[in-house]
Amino acid sequence: MVRGMSLAVTLALGFVVSTPALAARADRRQVKQEARIVQGVKSGELSGREAVRLQAQHDALQREIARDRADDGKLDPVERARIERQQDRLSKRIATQKHDAQKR
Repeated sequence: MVRGMSLAVTLALGFVVSTPALAARADRRQVKQEARIVQGVKSGELSGREAVRLQAQHDALQREIARDRADDGKLDPVERARIERQQDRLSKRIATQKHDAQKR
């Protein structure tokens, strides 16, 4: 009984401690994705139009993260999962645009 209880407490504390780390992960990903867009423009892999479109999508996601945090300062698991899916989609769009065969 005590062992089961200590496991539950350990798991609960692990979740609480990891929540800020997971929120920081979303921020780090946003920074990295923005850097990928900038690097793509500098290297010529992205056209100006592609970069503007990707940056607008990035900015919209950044605003959504800020809105989700506005109520209590953190992201709940559902919000975090939704944001990670959106970041995954944006990452794929960046990669697709950077590696398409368009001439710039």
